[in-house]
Parts: sequence; C-alpha cells; structure tokens
Amino acid sequence: LTERIELQAGLRAGESQAEIARRLGRSAGAISGELKRNGGRDRYQAEMADRQARARRSAARRGRCHIEEHPPLRAEVHARLRRGWSPEEVAGSLWRDHPDLPAMHTSHESIYRYVYVVARGELKRELVACLRRHHAARRPRRRGVASAQGQLKDMVLVDERPPEVETRLIPGHYEGDLIVGAGNRSAVGVLVERTTRYTFLCHLPQKDATSVREAFERKLAPLPGVLRQSLTYDQGKEMAEHQSLAANLQLKVFFCHAHSPWERATCESQNDRIRHYLPKGTDLSLVSYQQLRAYQEMLNERPRKILNWKSPAQCFHELLISNQRSN
Repeated sequence: LTERIELQAGLRAGESQAEIARRLGRSAGAISGELKRNGGRDRYQAEMADRQARARRSAARRGRCHIEEHPPLRAEVHARLRRGWSPEEVAGSLWRDHPDLPAMHTSHESIYRYVYVVARGELKRELVACLRRHHAARRPRRRGVASAQGQLKDMVLVDERPPEVETRLIPGHYEGDLIVGAGNRSAVGVLVERTTRYTFLCHLPQKDATSVREAFERKLAPLPGVLRQSLTYDQGKEMAEHQSLAANLQLKVFFCHAHSPWERATCESQNDRIRHYLPKGTDLSLVSYQQLRAYQEMLNERPRKILNWKSPAQCFHELLISNQRSN
C-alpha cells in the first residue's frame, strides 16, 4: 500500500512511469501492469488498487472450485454434510447416485478443500461443525493410547479365532466396545457386524457387567442363529460375564491382547463415527433409548466405501432376507 500511495503521488505530480519505477525499485513493466489493472494513469486510486490486489491474491490461493461453481452439486454436498456424513461418504454416494452425470461428481479432498479453503464466514463455521472433528483446520490423525484393563477369567484370545472371521466372508461375527461418557460415569454399548459394518447401539443403565451382558443379549438374541457366530472384545471388566453371554446367545467370545485396539479395528473405526452423534464429554445417562435408536438408524444409513457405497443397513437387510429364503 505504501508503494501504491507513492505511485499515485508520482502520477499526480506528472512523473513518468519510468521515473516512478526507478524511485520505487520496480521495473517499468510492473508499474505499467499495475496501472492497466486499476483504471489507468488518470483513474488510479492507491487504496482501491490495494484492496483489489488483496482480493486477487485471495482468489488465487482459493483457486477455482468445482463445488462452488455448480449450485446443484454444492446443494447436495451441503445437504449430505448436514446429515453428518463424512466428505468421503458424501463423495462416494454422489458417484453412486449420479453415475452418468460428471457435473455431480467430486472427491473427498475437494470437499475438504471447499469446507476449509473456499467457504467463508458463517457457512464455513457451519460446515466445519458438520464434520466429525470440528477443527478450524485439518489436522494429522493421532492414535490414542489404550488404557489399562483388569484381568478376566477363562479368556480365549483372538489368536484362536477361526480364519473365517478374518476373511469377513461369513457374516455373524461382531466386535464390541463401550463409548464412555463424561467423567467416565456413563456409557453406551457398541456392537459392529464385521461383514456389513452394521452397528447396534446399546442403552446401558449402568456400566457393570450384568447391564452390558443384558444389553448385548437384547440386541443379538432376536437375530437368526447363523448371524450370531462370535464376538471380539477388549479385556474390559464389563465383560466379566462373558461366559454367560456366550451360553445365552450360543456364540463364541474372543478377547484382544492387552493394549491392542487394532485387533478390533472395525469397531474402533466405527467409534469415530459414533462420536459425531455422541461427542466426548456427553453425559450418556441423559441419552434416551429412543434417541439412541435414532442415532443407530442414522449411523447405519450412511454409505460406506468398503461396501461399494451401499449402507450397512442395506447390506444387513440383504443378509436377513437371504437367511429367510434359505429357511
């Protein structure tokens, strides 16, 4: 701005472009270009030229954005983000829903760029709040540290799980966990079917082993026996009644090694999605059964890349229909 003010003063004093360029230590071409962009010698205004230059630099950093330039695509991206879907889920579902309409295609990176770079003001704040992690800027992913757990009797470790569990070709194998609330005083049970990624959210009146067992039984008992094969869990004390759970549901219970959450990575990944609906610090004892059921439905309706952009609800329903026909 200081140089532009000097340029304006030199023009008003009748100096040539070459004289002004020498005094400012700029090339004559730079001065000529500055004047052409901002009304010419007779109409040049330093403050206006400076504002326009800043706007051009900002636009250059933002670049062209396909989402911004196509209102129908922008509206769909907004709507799906507001439903709590991740950018990857939004991008994948758009490709699925509009296979022959390239104008409605985008990538998750483009959506992140739109949210963090292109969107401005209140719109940016709203869209960032829709994301799973409400960071003001994108941050590198960090791994958590598993907490120490108590010892359970007669545990069978994941090393003894049959190979079919790893392949995910046969349904009915689950991973489980607890989502813990504010002050570690409340919790919600989580069960994820490994093949379809279908998730059950279990309402827990207490965090004790009996409440957890009964909640898991309420969710899994109504299912056909072929969809109750095994459950993999960590070594949390809430699984102290695992033998009764296994007997009542006629399934096998396997336990991860201590401090090895990656051995039930499907559930760990789903926990991140669940936190969109039940953020850390929430008093989960205040979340009603009806609210939890609604969150479960929204979670299972989200499209998943691993399922070729089908939803877990679709895939799990197909399993139930297939089982009915086979019987």
